[in-house]
Amino acid sequence: MAAEPRPSSIGLTWRVFGVTASLVGLVVVIALLVASDSVTRASERTAQRGLEQSADLVAQFLAGRERSLAGGARVFVQGPYFRTLVAERRRADILDQTIEAATQLESRWVFITDGRGVLLAKSDEPRASGEDMGGVPLLSGALNGRVTTGFGVSRDSLLFQAVAVPISIPGGASVGVLVATKIVDSLLVHDVKLATASELVFFTRDVDGGVHIAASTLVRSDELSAVVRMLVARGGDADTPRSRDGVRAGVRVGGVDYQAQRAALSTAGGEVIGGFLALRPRDAAGANLGGVRRSILIAGIVGFAFTLLVAYVAARRVVRPVRTLAGAVRRAADGDYALDIRDQLSTSSAGAEVDELAAAVDALLADLRDKESLIAMATGTGAGAPVQKPPLGGEVGAATQSGGRRALRRRRAASDSRGDLGRGDLADDAADLGDGATDTKPPRPVPLMLPKHAVRVGMLLAPGDMLANRYRIEARIGGGGMGMVYRAVDRSLGEVVAVKVLRPDVLVGDAEAGDLVKRELRLARRITHRNVVRTHDIGESDGVPFFTMEYVDGSSLADIIHARGALPPSAVVSIARQLLRALAAAHEQQVVHGDLKPQNLLVGANGVLKVTDFGVARLVRDPRHGARHGTGEDIVGQVVGATLGTPEYMAPEQLIGGEATFSTDIYAAGIIAHESLTGTTPYGADTPMAFFAHKFVSPTSADTAELRTAHTPLHIHSGLAPAGLIALIARMTAPDASLRANSAARLLQAFESLT
Repeated sequence: MAAEPRPSSIGLTWRVFGVTASLVGLVVVIALLVASDSVTRASERTAQRGLEQSADLVAQFLAGRERSLAGGARVFVQGPYFRTLVAERRRADILDQTIEAATQLESRWVFITDGRGVLLAKSDEPRASGEDMGGVPLLSGALNGRVTTGFGVSRDSLLFQAVAVPISIPGGASVGVLVATKIVDSLLVHDVKLATASELVFFTRDVDGGVHIAASTLVRSDELSAVVRMLVARGGDADTPRSRDGVRAGVRVGGVDYQAQRAALSTAGGEVIGGFLALRPRDAAGANLGGVRRSILIAGIVGFAFTLLVAYVAARRVVRPVRTLAGAVRRAADGDYALDIRDQLSTSSAGAEVDELAAAVDALLADLRDKESLIAMATGTGAGAPVQKPPLGGEVGAATQSGGRRALRRRRAASDSRGDLGRGDLADDAADLGDGATDTKPPRPVPLMLPKHAVRVGMLLAPGDMLANRYRIEARIGGGGMGMVYRAVDRSLGEVVAVKVLRPDVLVGDAEAGDLVKRELRLARRITHRNVVRTHDIGESDGVPFFTMEYVDGSSLADIIHARGALPPSAVVSIARQLLRALAAAHEQQVVHGDLKPQNLLVGANGVLKVTDFGVARLVRDPRHGARHGTGEDIVGQVVGATLGTPEYMAPEQLIGGEATFSTDIYAAGIIAHESLTGTTPYGADTPMAFFAHKFVSPTSADTAELRTAHTPLHIHSGLAPAGLIALIARMTAPDASLRANSAARLLQAFESLT
């Protein structure tokens, strides 16, 4: 014996929760990483912008200092006396003017040259004179009449700003140049630090590539000098003066990590002679970044915890209906099909998908209930409904029959189950209706008898015979007005099939009959449904037409009713549902049966009801295409052009020659449901004329449609079946076709709503 599969030790709730939590956790971790990276990048961009802004502020501060110095120098050289002294080259007086200018301009030193760039006097060097400085870019620009500015270096590490202002006589050429300077010292860098909130280091470069610190807000040290040299070496000579895009780097000075921004300083001629560094500690940015990261982490943890809670609740909500469905399946496996899933899930808000699954399980359980009922009826294990005895003198056709009526039903079970009413059947029925003795014995099965017309040439086949050199006959399983039915083996496919051999005279006298057979069977083959016997093929052997169809191992509904009498309402509802499913499928393909009766309904051993003879029953029923042969005896019971069929199941309009329609199929289905519920059809009479009078009853004197519909001559006692079932049968069997239900699909919905 195979070992049963071991159930998982982890429940579905926890698995759904685990998957959800894992996905959410992964999303949260990714979100935290992305957020942290974004914050880091944003912090770095903010720090970079801060350093750039610091460098810009330093450059603006230095530019403002130059403009202030140049403005004071221009004012100083405008004095007429000063210009006269320079024009006359009066050196002693000019030296005094340099000292006075240095004082007024707060300059470190001032010197004056003549119009050719020769030094006349210098404030900090009284003896300096005669030196030709015309080639210096700072002076050459001023000699040409422009105010020029730039940075310079003195004694390797002294960095200064210088401005050169031309000294001109109104209306004349330049007679000299005044140069004023200001030193970049510690006082300046501390002032700039207050404005920029950054540490500053100014440095100079000599011709040999050496780097010297000129001024700094940091303590000068070898470490600081090494950092400056490293940054200068990294930038090379490619830096532009006062560049905002100079070298950026992370450096460490005095145990503190800084972010550094470098900018270059140059002379008036564009030669880079030094620069400055703007530095900001990483700790400040790191502190802000750490705070943001902590906030993100806390928010992530809180969000993750809340999401886990929501995931657990959602998992419970998802799994709860699944558990209900699983329980229903387990109960169904144990043989309990009574559970209504949708009622249990109606308040669960499980979702459209679960609701759809629940509806499918409910439909499956309903189908299993139907099969269970029919299996019980077919095997005789179910409890049949007791036959109700109406008072003597009650309406003809009640559940308890007279002896003549029971004799009539036993004969029909023996002959009609294999075909249509034969010649003289109505006359025989009328003779039996007069018997008034009560038969208390249970009905007994009658051996299968060959109909009178089945003995014609070509109709009889014996076990072992071959048909069309393909089908080996095994047994005769039925017969009727159209021919004989055999169980055979298809030697080509190795399958068991049912073979219906038609009477040769079915096609006699009609040149189009063969084409009609093929056309009708071709239509029938379009119906593919489990409640319809599948038609396979059409053939002819020795001039005798036949067709093959699905073989059903079971009993006809007629045999079941004959053996058990009235069936329980649950079995009747099951029969009606499966019959209406077959009709709905056929009518959707525009195929009408035309001769529904219990003999054409087969109940398999698996409880599935199947309808047979779709597409072929009408071949001998249609007054325009069949039954035009034979003698006068063949049309006994025909009424005004109608063909002889099974009158009890035919709609009134069929009996007077009308075509078979969807509505007539539903009428026949209603009569079958009535017979299944009561053991008899509702139309009984002592004579054929009384039968037809009862059949064609039409209460035209009623005032309303409801009364006319309710006047359907049903013989179902109120205690025998639910009112809803009785009402549906009444709708199906209304004599007036305009008041009769005409949609098998809609009727099926109504029957499926019955509990």
